[in-house]
Amino acid sequence: MMLRSLPVALLVLLVSACSSPRNAQQSVQLSVQTPAQQSEQFSVQDSIQYPAQYPGQPKLATIQVEKVEHQIKPHWQLSYFDEPVFNSKVAVLEAGNKQKPPIILIHGLGNLGMKDWFSVIPTLEENHHVIVMDLPGFGLSSAAKGRFLPTNYAHVIAAISKQYSNGKAIVMGHSMGGAVALRYTELYQDFVNQLILVDVAGLLEKSAFIKHIASFEFGDEVSTPMKLLMGGVNDISSSLIEAGTKSTLLSDFLQSNDYAWNLAVSDSSNMNAALSLVEEDFNTAINQITVPVNIIWGEKDNVAPLRTGKVLNKKMSNVHLEVIEGAGHVPMKSDHAEFMRLLQVALNEPFNKNSNRSFNKTITTNFTSPHANKSQGVLTCRNESHKTYSGHYDKIVIESCNMIRLLNVSTDSLKIKGSVVDIENFNFARKDSRIEFDGAVVTITNADISGRNTMLISGSRVDMAGVSIVATGNAVMIANGSRVSASFCDINSPKYSGVLHGAFYRSHQALIEH
Repeated sequence: MMLRSLPVALLVLLVSACSSPRNAQQSVQLSVQTPAQQSEQFSVQDSIQYPAQYPGQPKLATIQVEKVEHQIKPHWQLSYFDEPVFNSKVAVLEAGNKQKPPIILIHGLGNLGMKDWFSVIPTLEENHHVIVMDLPGFGLSSAAKGRFLPTNYAHVIAAISKQYSNGKAIVMGHSMGGAVALRYTELYQDFVNQLILVDVAGLLEKSAFIKHIASFEFGDEVSTPMKLLMGGVNDISSSLIEAGTKSTLLSDFLQSNDYAWNLAVSDSSNMNAALSLVEEDFNTAINQITVPVNIIWGEKDNVAPLRTGKVLNKKMSNVHLEVIEGAGHVPMKSDHAEFMRLLQVALNEPFNKNSNRSFNKTITTNFTSPHANKSQGVLTCRNESHKTYSGHYDKIVIESCNMIRLLNVSTDSLKIKGSVVDIENFNFARKDSRIEFDGAVVTITNADISGRNTMLISGSRVDMAGVSIVATGNAVMIANGSRVSASFCDINSPKYSGVLHGAFYRSHQALIEH
C-alpha cells in the first residue's frame, strides 16, 4: 500500500515545495476578518482599483505587509481579460509605457502568483511595457475548470499577448511559468523576440525531477511544516522513490478520466498545475526554438535542479546560462541585485553562446564536450568515496565506490561496478569498446557517446539527461533487470533513431527499438 500511495505523496510534495512561502519574512498574510475582529485590529480597504468586470467583490481585510514589493503601485494598471481557453477572467497588470518594447512575465506555482515579479517590475518598466498576469486559477484571476497544462496556459498567454502587446515580446517565465514560456515560444515563435528562463521546473523525466526534490536539504525557503514533511521523505531511499514512481497507473488514470481528475484537483490550482506539468514532454520545444534564449538559475535550487539548466544549455541553440552562486529557487528575491544585473545584461547585450559574461556572485556556465587531450593513463577507483576526477583517461574502472564524480571526462573505456557515480560533461568515442554499468547507480548529465555497441547495463539504475548516442550496432543493451530514466536524450542507431525521454524497465533486451 505504501508504494501505491507514494506517487500521490510525492506529487503533493512537489506542490508543497513549489508553493511554500519563499521566506517567512517575505510573506504577505491576507485574512478576512469578522466585524468584531475588524474593530480590534488595524483594517484597511484593499487599495487595488478593481475594474468593473472584476469577478468578485473587494474584501475588507487585515493586511500584514512586511514587503513593499508585494504591493501594487498606484501607477500600475490592473484589468480583467476574458480568456478563451478556460473561459475565465484573468487579472492582467500593466506597467511602463505601452509604446515601449513589451515584456511578458509568467509566474510559477504558489499563492503569490504575479507578485513573485513585483520586485522586478520597477526596473523593467523604465524601458519596457511590462505585462504580467495571474494565470487562470491563481491569485486575482477567477477559478477555472480544466487541466492546467503548460500547453493550455501557453494558449492563454497567446490571447493575452494579442490583446495587450504591441508587437513581438520578450517572454520571461519562472519555475512552472518557465515551462509555460518554453511551450508558448515553441507554439508562437513569430510573436517572441527573446526567451528568458528562470529556474524552470518540471522539464526532466518526472521520477528524476521528484527524486531531486525528495533528496534535497531544504533551507529557509521552505516553511517549518514542510521541513518536517521533508524529514520523513528524505529517509526514503532512491530505490523506494523509483519504485513509487515506477507505476504510471495512477497518473494514467487521472489523465484519462475527467471526473477523477476534477475530484483530485478541485480544491487546488497548485495540484492541478503540478500534476499537469510533470506529464508534458518538452523535447520538441527545446529542439525547435530558434529565438535567443537566456537562462538564469540559482545554484542551490531545491525545487528545479540546476542540472535542468545545464541540459537546456547543451541542447538548445542560441542559448546562454548564468548560475547565481548560493541562490535558491527564487533568485529574483534571494539575490535580487545579482539577478537584476544579469537580467539587464540579457536584455541589453547581444547573444553569444560562447560569450564570457561573469560577475562576482555568478558562475558562467557554457557547455563544452570534453575531448581527448593528454592522457592520464588508467584510472582505477576501488573502495573510495567522495572523489572527483577530470581529464582524459585511456581506461576508467570504478568498483565498490560511493559518491564518485566524473566531471569533464573523456575515456576510451568505462566500467562501473557496485558503485554510485555522478558523471557530467562526458565524451566517449570508441568502436572497439563499450561503457558497462554492473550493479551501479549512475547519473549522467550531458554526454556525447559514439561507437559500435556503446552501452551495456546490468542490474543498475541509470539516470541520463542531455545524452546523445550514435551507434553502428546496439546503442543500449540491458542484461539483468535495470531501470533507465532518460530526459532530453537522443539515439541514432540501426534499431532506433529519435528522442529518448521517459522511464524504462528492461531485462535482457535493447533499451528501445522501433
